Amino acid sequence: MICLKLSDPETNTHKFYTLLIQKDLFGNWALLRQWGRVGTKGAVKVDTFDSYEKALIALERVKHEKLRKGYTLKPSKLATEKQED
Repeated sequence: MICLKLSDPETNTHKFYTLLIQKDLFGNWALLRQWGRVGTKGAVKVDTFDSYEKALIALERVKHEKLRKGYTLKPSKLATEKQED
């Protein structure tokens, strides 16, 4: 999961954007996007792809676009949780 945030107290801007790739029930790959103001549920969009590689290319494209617009990467809970053996 990739978590991005954009905060600017001067303009009262506090946004989040998350990206996640997972396989759906039909064997396709889904890019799930969720975005909105911090503290809200936000909106969700799902795009499906016939391969993981195509979904990953789309994820990287969206991530690059958001970073270019001023978003910063935020460590996600999933990425920072310790894996137990």
